[in-house]
Amino acid sequence: MTKKNMSLVKRTSNRILIRSRLSPTDNVAADEQPSALSPLQANVLWNYPALDSFSKLYIPGGQMDLEWQPSVAAIFKIVFSVRISAAMWSIISDCDEVYNYWEPLHLFLYGTGFQTWEYSPVYAIRSYLYILMHCGPAAILKTIFFANKSSVFITMRCVLGLFNVGAEIKMYKALCSRFGNGIARIYVVLTSLSAGMFIASCAFLPSSFSMSANLFAIAAYINEEWLLAISFTALSALVSWPFAAILGLPIVLEMLVVRPRELAFTFCNYALIAGSTIVIALVTVDAYYFGKIVLAPLNIVLYNVFSSHGPNLYGIEDVKFYIKNLLLNWNVIIILFPFAVPFAGLAYVLTRSSRQLVHCIAREMSLVYWRRFLPVLFIFLSVMLWFAVFFLQPHKEERFLFPVYPLLAVLAAVTLDALPRVGIYLLGGRSRGFWQACVIGWLMIFSVMSVSRSAALYRNFFSPVELYKVLEKHMLNYTNHNELFSAENDSMVIHICIGKEWYRFPSSFFLPSGIKNNKNQVLVAELNFIKSEFTGLLPKPYMKGFLPEVTRVIPTDMNDLNREEIS
Repeated sequence: MTKKNMSLVKRTSNRILIRSRLSPTDNVAADEQPSALSPLQANVLWNYPALDSFSKLYIPGGQMDLEWQPSVAAIFKIVFSVRISAAMWSIISDCDEVYNYWEPLHLFLYGTGFQTWEYSPVYAIRSYLYILMHCGPAAILKTIFFANKSSVFITMRCVLGLFNVGAEIKMYKALCSRFGNGIARIYVVLTSLSAGMFIASCAFLPSSFSMSANLFAIAAYINEEWLLAISFTALSALVSWPFAAILGLPIVLEMLVVRPRELAFTFCNYALIAGSTIVIALVTVDAYYFGKIVLAPLNIVLYNVFSSHGPNLYGIEDVKFYIKNLLLNWNVIIILFPFAVPFAGLAYVLTRSSRQLVHCIAREMSLVYWRRFLPVLFIFLSVMLWFAVFFLQPHKEERFLFPVYPLLAVLAAVTLDALPRVGIYLLGGRSRGFWQACVIGWLMIFSVMSVSRSAALYRNFFSPVELYKVLEKHMLNYTNHNELFSAENDSMVIHICIGKEWYRFPSSFFLPSGIKNNKNQVLVAELNFIKSEFTGLLPKPYMKGFLPEVTRVIPTDMNDLNREEIS
């Protein structure tokens, strides 16, 4: 093609006014009528992928998205404010978060903490690299707040929320550039107000880390930033949770199935670089702390999939558990995500092949025609695969669904954006107001129910954190009730005993240590478990000493059968 023809195509396409939402009854002024493309120009515009590579879902490349796009700064302020609120007021929904993550972090910072059997060198199914990644910012916060450990805890949750905010902003920008401004706006509303995101965004859990890391990966995939997409997928799967690799399905399909000639070598190259780098870091760190060569991601897969007992020892549920959970955390929105593919597919065909557009093309089943729609389909397939895997597992936990929460918001936003487009096609342009009212009404119902759910969780389940905050302040007031404390050498030990409510303990960050009283004695609070009706395996304090010796010691009275050990 000559340079003259190519420049003619660019000039002509830049003058086209997209009227993708026009119905046959809408009036268009004469001076707004789009210029016609010659057959040659139309062929070049639609059959050369490079010219359409930066188009949006319903808008061809070179055209303007006329819908309002809030600035990134405004979106950051909104999402950041919500995540800070979550850091301060969201509950700790899983005792695994406390004993498997906050306690090892407390060990790294203050030298004490509880150890679970997962961190025993015998089993080694948790990696210390995940803890070490959080140790840097936590150490900085420790120097800022000194003895106020609960402030370190709360601020560290803000840091976790900030990581999620970065992922949200990345996804918002990707949706604006490749899906559409309307979809991006709705996505921000859904992900900001969702009760599920309120719980998951600031949790110190591998599933929450995988949620944010995979959100980075999918946003990079939408923008075709392949190195970032593969790196974040590898980080999510290897450092936090191996099963999160499932959510890399869109990247695999795009690079190895849809465009293998162009991207297969790139995929293998980036996957090898990212995977080997992370595995080397994993093995190095864990070998240092466990005292032997281990690969924690492999161990957790072997335990969960191939062991004779596995996680079923900790309880089993039927599929209604996840259905109820999704309805509570996403309410009316969970009904919408299955319709993303059919609704968006129909809207895609109507806008790309509509006779109202001078550059319309015939509907076909080629990859060129459906290229911009494939991300919607692939994201939907990854969510359904995730549901298929975890719905079929007997052992179910709420946190297992965390990684797909943002993707549910993406698919629901696609559905809500496509609904007026399809509705106007079916009922005519005069129904535009009705469909827009439906979308607004749906979002209002979702917002009210989501905020109510988040407020109810705080009101009904946040009391353990509040209780231990008050207890911490009481213990720091060392001039009162000294008769409750037992003196041991130059320290004053405060023994706190709990029974069957052991799982509500918010972590050792709420137990003061290293504070001197008026007798120049160091106050040390210790948590002790007393015999109760609970008959499973309880965590044990790490051995006293220095790192890495304490993490290399094989603890006594521990097993992977959830069998009670009296010690």
